[in-house]
Amino acid sequence: MGERAGMAFLRGWVGKDFTSSIMRCRSVTTEQRLLVRTDQVEAINRLRPVAILAHLLGALIVLDALARSDDAAIVPAWFGVMLAAIIFDILSGPPLAGQRPARDEVAAQYWRNIVICFLFGAVWGSLPLIFYAGADEGVRHILTVLITAYLASSAFILAALPLAVFAFSVPIAIMMVVTFVQAGVVGHTFELQLIGVYALAFPIALRQHASAFAERVIAMAQVREQTQLISLLLHDFEANSNDWHWQCDSRLNLVRASDSFAKQSGLSAGRLSRLRLDRVLTMCASPRERAGDRREEVLLHLLRGEAFRDCAVLLVIDGHERWWSITGTPTYDRDGVFAGFRGIGRDIGAQKIKEEELEYLAHHDSLTGVGNRARFNRELVRARGLAEAASRRFALVLFDLDDFKAINDTAGHSVGDTVLQTTTRRIAGFLPRDSFLARIGGDEFAAIIEIKENMDAARLREIVEKVVHEVARPVESSDGTFKVGVSAGIAVMPDDGRDPEQLMQLADIALYDAKSRGKEQVRLASNEAGAAFARRKQLELDLWKAISRGEIFVEFQPVVSARTGRPILFEALARWRHPDFGLVEPGDFVALAEQTGSIGEIGAWVLAEACGRAAMWPQAVRVAVNISPRQLEYGDLPDLVRAVLETTGLVPNRLEIEVTESAYRGGVGLVASVVAQLHELGVTVAMDDFGTGYSSLSSLREVPFDKIKIDQSLVGQGAADKRTVSVLRSIVTIGRTLGMQVTAEGVETPEQEAFLRGIGVDSLQGFYFGRPMPGDAVADLLTADTQSKNVPGSSRNSAA
Repeated sequence: MGERAGMAFLRGWVGKDFTSSIMRCRSVTTEQRLLVRTDQVEAINRLRPVAILAHLLGALIVLDALARSDDAAIVPAWFGVMLAAIIFDILSGPPLAGQRPARDEVAAQYWRNIVICFLFGAVWGSLPLIFYAGADEGVRHILTVLITAYLASSAFILAALPLAVFAFSVPIAIMMVVTFVQAGVVGHTFELQLIGVYALAFPIALRQHASAFAERVIAMAQVREQTQLISLLLHDFEANSNDWHWQCDSRLNLVRASDSFAKQSGLSAGRLSRLRLDRVLTMCASPRERAGDRREEVLLHLLRGEAFRDCAVLLVIDGHERWWSITGTPTYDRDGVFAGFRGIGRDIGAQKIKEEELEYLAHHDSLTGVGNRARFNRELVRARGLAEAASRRFALVLFDLDDFKAINDTAGHSVGDTVLQTTTRRIAGFLPRDSFLARIGGDEFAAIIEIKENMDAARLREIVEKVVHEVARPVESSDGTFKVGVSAGIAVMPDDGRDPEQLMQLADIALYDAKSRGKEQVRLASNEAGAAFARRKQLELDLWKAISRGEIFVEFQPVVSARTGRPILFEALARWRHPDFGLVEPGDFVALAEQTGSIGEIGAWVLAEACGRAAMWPQAVRVAVNISPRQLEYGDLPDLVRAVLETTGLVPNRLEIEVTESAYRGGVGLVASVVAQLHELGVTVAMDDFGTGYSSLSSLREVPFDKIKIDQSLVGQGAADKRTVSVLRSIVTIGRTLGMQVTAEGVETPEQEAFLRGIGVDSLQGFYFGRPMPGDAVADLLTADTQSKNVPGSSRNSAA
């Protein structure tokens, strides 16, 4: 009952709670306020043994000092009260070991300590009140010093609990003031002034100390909470990811290795704690070098105490390769001295597998598995470096498949892929073991072969020819049997050049030379082939400017009537006089024009030139103009012909358009459509070079040509070959049956003329009747022919 009454008194005396009043000015929670109070109680409990001993020693000093005073009789009574207070403190309080109070004990111990402090303050305050007046000067000094010491020391011993300080010091201060006032204010002015200063300064200092104590407790609590939270997050992080944490001291000894680290390293946590981190990385190092392994870099950073981040390291653990990514940050003590490293590790094995897959796809052909163009370019540069540094020689071989597109078009791309894979294996199988093979295009391959000491040009060519022979074998599959060939061009580094681009160009020239000689050919780069290729490239460039420069001109070759021998038509033939190369053969530049696309412009100019010339000839003489298959494919030929006829004024029936059999490559329907539109204009159409491969009876039936021109390859054999005679007679018969005129080309002898006239050919053309001539010469020839009225024989002889 006494303790409860005292607690109630103190609550009423100082308000609800002094500590709470301090904490109320800060943003704290109820839990934090309870935590502060718990720490206050714990701090007081820890100092209880010191305080009890101090009270006992002070009481013994008082007992000894007052034993010879006038009030010595009541001294034992005061001492007994002090002992009773000490015993009450011991018995009513927690164990003197200073344990931290439980949550439900904090309030009771908090107020018990305040009551005990008030009790001790009252006992010590009563000492001067009882004995000061009757004591001599020496005893008074002892009492004053002793009471002042206890009053001052309470601010240190009880500072953690401000209310306890007030409970202990306020009774002492009040009783001392009363004592000094009773003894005479004048004589104790100094003591009263000290008590006044103490009363003013003490609450301010106590409040500051209490506030700092509370803030420190809350800060430490927050640190503990954050530490626990971080520890929980780290534990959860390590449990659900491939990452782990590690820490080592200044000597790189592992002082912290998480369970995940131990699991990943294949070592126990106990063993890891006895190892250095650099020792772990060295002990588990992979014996073979791999791209991307930065182990040496990590070891160097550890040695230098430098930070490193996301360094990939390849290790061998339990016989299996493991990729780790390690990040480390150096730590320092408060004096700035290096204290070790903290960092994280991560298993990046899956990531490395993906990277290797992407690396493979970036440098390999996905269909065939050999290198791609990017990888080939890199290997070619590497070969150049070896050639320059170690005087080594390499052969660059370009392969181009023959007839592969036909397989894709007829059997489908899936079959084409199968054939391509088989072909790739065959090429790779017959190349030297250390060669490099790449697919650099749809059906193009390139190989780099190191030329050993025992390998000369003949041996190199033999190797490539074996590849060509192996590829030519039919490919058997569930979809049928397919055959492709391959042509090859070879250039040698450094013999033919050191620059990769130059070497590629020379090998490409050799390949072009091989393909121009037929299928399944092998050619080595040569000066002659290089010169021919350079000439061809120059012609390609110059052909676009040939018309504007006036280099293209037209010659005309007469076509005579087989009955009269007189010219009835002139065929316009395009010619090109190059300023550097002279007269370029039509077979060369016409093919180039078709490949480069300039045939459209050239063909339109020739048509206009021929019609313009023919418009000045006699009405009975017609003109024929050859049309390229590419011009048919453009789709604007009928419109072009109409525009030229209107511009030149040539009568449409005086123009004959000659279409070669190769025009059928775009389909019979396209040819039939164009021929029909030309017939609507009134223009006649002839099939040129009949009998050279593309034509058939069905095409003659579907396309209503006006004339058939027998190719000179048939005419040249003449009557000497009975089978050719039969073919020629059949062609004339077919023409007559279908209502078509028949012209024979390439007539060069009187015997050929007589034979062809005999089998019923309608008209004849060839050097026997006249070579191609300029436009002005045609006009002169026609004028002379009209005036002389000579017989056909004489006119033919003069023309020839």
